[in-house]
Amino acid sequence: MLSQIADPLTLIAHRFIAEGDHVVVEFHGQNTTKAGKAYNNTYCCVYRIAEGKVQEVTEYLDTELVTAAFGR
Repeated sequence: MLSQIADPLTLIAHRFIAEGDHVVVEFHGQNTTKAGKAYNNTYCCVYRIAEGKVQEVTEYLDTELVTAAFGR
């Protein structure tokens, strides 16, 4: 998918929540595919941190938007 983005991937974080060993980041993209379609998805990532390093990432996004922009 990233190889189908026209320019470097642009993601803008706008909300951070941290509690214990978890950090949640909500962000959105402002991107265009090489085919000229807008790809402006919204993401939410949950990071688990241990020993100063990211140990696990769970990502949520609009998969129908991915399909509309890039196909199956």
